[in-house]
Amino acid sequence: MDSKKVFLIELHELIKKRSEIRNQLVEPSEENIIWNEFKLNREEEDALKKCNFDDVALSAIEKIVRDTILATFHDAFALLDAVGDPEIVQVDKTWLGLTLSERKLNEEEEDEGFLHDEIYGAYWDWLEQRNKGE
Repeated sequence: MDSKKVFLIELHELIKKRSEIRNQLVEPSEENIIWNEFKLNREEEDALKKCNFDDVALSAIEKIVRDTILATFHDAFALLDAVGDPEIVQVDKTWLGLTLSERKLNEEEEDEGFLHDEIYGAYWDWLEQRNKGE
Protein backbone atom coordinates (compact mmCIF):
# COMPACT_ATOMS: atom_id res chain seq x y z
CA MET A 1 0.00 0.00 0.00
CA ASP A 2 1.39 3.43 -0.84
CA SER A 3 2.37 5.83 1.92
CA LYS A 4 -0.38 8.35 1.15
CA LYS A 5 -3.07 5.67 1.50
CA VAL A 6 -1.50 4.43 4.77
CA PHE A 7 -1.50 8.01 6.09
CA LEU A 8 -5.15 8.61 5.16
CA ILE A 9 -6.31 5.30 6.65
CA GLU A 10 -4.39 6.00 9.86
CA LEU A 11 -5.90 9.49 9.92
CA HIS A 12 -9.40 7.98 9.96
CA GLU A 13 -8.40 5.80 12.91
CA LEU A 14 -7.05 8.86 14.76
CA ILE A 15 -10.26 10.77 14.02
CA LYS A 16 -12.35 7.90 15.37
CA LYS A 17 -10.29 7.63 18.55
CA ARG A 18 -10.30 11.39 19.20
CA SER A 19 -14.04 11.62 18.62
CA GLU A 20 -14.74 9.14 21.41
CA ILE A 21 -15.35 11.76 24.07
CA ARG A 22 -18.17 10.22 26.10
CA ASN A 23 -15.96 9.79 29.18
CA GLN A 24 -14.95 13.45 28.97
CA LEU A 25 -18.61 14.46 28.86
CA VAL A 26 -19.83 12.13 31.60
CA GLU A 27 -16.85 12.57 33.93
CA PRO A 28 -15.26 15.87 32.88
CA SER A 29 -11.97 16.65 34.52
CA GLU A 30 -8.80 18.58 33.93
CA GLU A 31 -6.89 15.35 33.18
CA ASN A 32 -9.02 14.69 30.07
CA ILE A 33 -7.76 17.79 28.28
CA ILE A 34 -4.36 17.53 26.61
CA TRP A 35 -3.37 21.17 26.25
CA ASN A 36 -3.51 23.60 29.19
CA GLU A 37 -5.04 26.35 27.07
CA PHE A 38 -8.23 24.28 26.81
CA LYS A 39 -8.53 23.03 30.39
CA LEU A 40 -12.06 23.21 31.74
CA ASN A 41 -12.77 25.39 34.71
CA ARG A 42 -14.94 24.20 37.61
CA GLU A 43 -18.05 25.93 36.23
CA GLU A 44 -17.64 24.17 32.88
CA GLU A 45 -17.09 20.79 34.54
CA ASP A 46 -20.19 21.26 36.71
CA ALA A 47 -22.30 22.27 33.71
CA LEU A 48 -21.33 19.08 31.85
CA LYS A 49 -22.05 16.92 34.90
CA LYS A 50 -25.59 18.35 35.09
CA CYS A 51 -26.43 17.25 31.53
CA ASN A 52 -26.89 13.54 32.32
CA PHE A 53 -26.22 12.42 28.74
CA ASP A 54 -27.68 9.03 27.83
CA ASP A 55 -26.00 6.58 25.39
CA VAL A 56 -27.97 7.85 22.40
CA ALA A 57 -27.00 11.48 23.09
CA LEU A 58 -23.36 10.49 23.64
CA SER A 59 -23.33 8.56 20.37
CA ALA A 60 -24.81 11.56 18.54
CA ILE A 61 -22.26 13.93 20.05
CA GLU A 62 -19.41 11.61 19.09
CA LYS A 63 -20.69 11.45 15.50
CA ILE A 64 -20.84 15.25 15.38
CA VAL A 65 -17.30 15.52 16.76
CA ARG A 66 -16.03 12.90 14.29
CA ASP A 67 -17.67 14.70 11.37
CA THR A 68 -16.22 18.02 12.55
CA ILE A 69 -12.70 16.59 12.83
CA LEU A 70 -12.98 14.98 9.39
CA ALA A 71 -14.23 18.24 7.85
CA THR A 72 -11.33 20.08 9.50
CA PHE A 73 -8.80 17.74 7.91
CA HIS A 74 -10.62 17.99 4.57
CA ASP A 75 -10.35 21.79 4.68
CA ALA A 76 -6.70 21.61 5.78
CA PHE A 77 -5.91 19.28 2.89
CA ALA A 78 -7.73 21.64 0.51
CA LEU A 79 -5.33 24.35 1.70
CA LEU A 80 -2.38 22.00 1.14
CA ASP A 81 -3.71 21.12 -2.33
CA ALA A 82 -4.26 24.82 -3.17
CA VAL A 83 -7.93 24.32 -3.93
CA GLY A 84 -8.63 26.51 -0.90
CA ASP A 85 -7.09 29.82 0.04
CA PRO A 86 -5.89 31.15 3.40
CA GLU A 87 -8.74 32.98 5.11
CA ILE A 88 -7.19 35.01 7.92
CA VAL A 89 -3.58 35.43 6.77
CA GLN A 90 -2.94 37.85 3.93
CA VAL A 91 -0.42 36.32 1.52
CA ASP A 92 1.56 38.50 -0.88
CA LYS A 93 1.27 36.13 -3.82
CA THR A 94 -1.04 33.49 -5.22
CA TRP A 95 -1.44 30.63 -2.77
CA LEU A 96 0.14 27.55 -4.34
CA GLY A 97 -0.33 25.19 -1.42
CA LEU A 98 2.23 22.91 0.13
CA THR A 99 3.59 19.48 -0.68
CA LEU A 100 4.10 16.75 1.86
CA SER A 101 6.34 13.96 0.63
CA GLU A 102 7.38 10.53 1.76
CA ARG A 103 10.72 10.43 3.54
CA LYS A 104 13.50 8.20 2.38
CA LEU A 105 15.53 6.12 4.81
CA ASN A 106 18.25 8.25 6.47
CA GLU A 107 16.93 11.40 4.83
CA GLU A 108 16.97 14.52 6.97
CA GLU A 109 16.20 18.09 6.08
CA GLU A 110 18.20 20.95 7.50
CA ASP A 111 16.14 23.28 9.67
CA GLU A 112 13.23 20.89 9.35
CA GLY A 113 10.33 21.76 11.61
CA PHE A 114 7.95 19.02 12.62
CA LEU A 115 4.29 19.93 12.18
CA HIS A 116 3.22 18.04 15.31
CA ASP A 117 5.59 20.26 17.30
CA GLU A 118 4.69 23.48 15.52
CA ILE A 119 0.89 23.15 15.76
CA TYR A 120 0.70 24.27 19.39
CA GLY A 121 2.98 27.28 18.91
CA ALA A 122 0.98 28.31 15.84
CA TYR A 123 -2.05 28.72 18.11
CA TRP A 124 -0.64 32.03 19.34
CA ASP A 125 0.03 33.16 15.75
CA TRP A 126 -3.54 32.23 14.84
CA LEU A 127 -4.89 34.14 17.83
CA GLU A 128 -2.90 37.20 16.79
CA GLN A 129 -4.23 36.98 13.22
CA ARG A 130 -7.81 36.57 14.50
CA ASN A 131 -7.45 39.62 16.74
CA LYS A 132 -6.19 41.72 13.80
CA GLY A 133 -9.45 41.08 11.97
CA GLU A 134 -11.67 42.16 14.87
